[in-house]
Amino acid sequence: MEQTKSQTPPRDQETVKSDPSASPLTLRRSGRARKRPAEYDDDADYQNGASANNNKNSSSSSNNTNTDADTNNVTRRNPKRRATPEAFDVPENLLEASLGPWQEGEPAEWNSWIELESDPAFFTEIMKRIGVKGAKIEEVLSVDEFNLATLPEPVHGLVFLYEYVSEDSEEEDDGGEQGVWFANQTTHNACATIALLNIVMNAEGISLDERLRKFKEATRELSPPLRGNMINNSEWIRVAHNSFARRLDLLDAALGLQNEVDRKKKRGKVAAQNKRARAKQGSAKPKVRRLSKGPSAYHFIAFVPVGNQVWQLDGLSSSSPVCIGEFTKDKHWTSVMCPVLQDRMMRYETEQLSFSLLALCGDGLGKVRRRLAANVRGLVDLEGRFGSGSDSKTNGNGTHEGEEGGDETKSKDKGKDGEEKEEDQGQDWWRERTDRTEVIHTADDERLSNFQLDVDDILAVEVDTGVSGEAASPSSSSSSPSPPFTSPPVPDDVNAAVELWDRLRAEQAKLQAEYEAEQALGGLGPEALLGRTKDYTPAVHEWVRRLAEKGALRELYETVAAGGV
Repeated sequence: MEQTKSQTPPRDQETVKSDPSASPLTLRRSGRARKRPAEYDDDADYQNGASANNNKNSSSSSNNTNTDADTNNVTRRNPKRRATPEAFDVPENLLEASLGPWQEGEPAEWNSWIELESDPAFFTEIMKRIGVKGAKIEEVLSVDEFNLATLPEPVHGLVFLYEYVSEDSEEEDDGGEQGVWFANQTTHNACATIALLNIVMNAEGISLDERLRKFKEATRELSPPLRGNMINNSEWIRVAHNSFARRLDLLDAALGLQNEVDRKKKRGKVAAQNKRARAKQGSAKPKVRRLSKGPSAYHFIAFVPVGNQVWQLDGLSSSSPVCIGEFTKDKHWTSVMCPVLQDRMMRYETEQLSFSLLALCGDGLGKVRRRLAANVRGLVDLEGRFGSGSDSKTNGNGTHEGEEGGDETKSKDKGKDGEEKEEDQGQDWWRERTDRTEVIHTADDERLSNFQLDVDDILAVEVDTGVSGEAASPSSSSSSPSPPFTSPPVPDDVNAAVELWDRLRAEQAKLQAEYEAEQALGGLGPEALLGRTKDYTPAVHEWVRRLAEKGALRELYETVAAGGV
């Protein structure tokens, strides 16, 4: 019996048996080349996939040749999508919104950095809001050793303001290995704050608040550009920098930054066109010429001593900090600065550039501040001993109830008759006998910030043991130095405690007056900054608008146009 041979269909054919009695149907595969779809609308990936597919199918049968040729000229089915423009909530009347008063929390919403004036009072207030305590900015009127030697000690650094001109970068030194903290300027108009922070982070013996200490620790291992980026993204530093900004100042800063971006884009396009033109002509590189910067731009750089060396810290410099000299213990570090600054000023004398020099030094109020801290600590201890259950709700450590460290044990007093009475029975009597008018008697009082004091400063005061009126030696910690004055011990007798309260209260009033007088003498008091922090633009705009509504402005215009007075 003859064996039937089964016919195997070709590789590109398959059979489908839908009916046993019917002859098998032959299916052919499509001859079109399979194309890998484009991923994420990426033209490069799409073309690479099509090219790889063509190479793979080049060795196939000749009936796919034309199809492969068509694949090589694949066009996009959908045009590449453009980025969606950013949406802004624009007010209907931009003029009214720009000249209106500040809204609550609005300054923190602005990402602009304004250009600061070279004013010592402004810089001192900005440092205070950033978290620097016990320091101020002094203006140096003459660059010589005598004037620099008369600055209040300690002198932590110098801030040099000059009209910016492009110049060759100086020889760079690896200041990172010497322990120099340095941050680059990564945003527009931030050079003043960058210069201050470059000094503060390297200064020895300067007092920083908790937030600034944490910022210093967080940026210790970062590179200078990343430190600058951290400063740019720190809202509290930007808000402190813009403390004296009006809305129009921020609008002007934002407009200036946008114009700078547009100029650089246009400059890049022109440079690309010139490069292509030179490539076609085969010409050499063009001569370098200085680009005009338009209006005068001023820049701040810092000079700070680290160890026995003086370093120049320029936030716009792409190089590391520059060591400009060394000094010995028998000479002040500012003696190194005199020839350097004089040489820089003489270098641009023919161009009649403007210069300014500021010094970051001690504010001279440290002693008064420490005496005030000891005074408040004495009142805190008295309140914790005799008035812990009163309306002030303070614990034994001077903080409000619910905080850690509160003394929950009740003590007992002895009256003149020798009879014991519970403390809670004498608390009302204590409040009646002690005058609390305008006196700071808790460690978390908000008024302490007016004297650059906080809870840590109050609790760091040591209690007098009766051996000496001063502490043996103050702590050398730069972040929270212990005051050299101690608070008086709390007496057991309630009448003696009342007398001590009255004495400390009178002493505190004198210390506050002395502190404010020293501030006013140095031009750093609240009155010196009051005019700059007030924005009268909304009031003036409203006044002019009312005059226009009544027709007064038109009458004035017609009078002037007619030649009248």
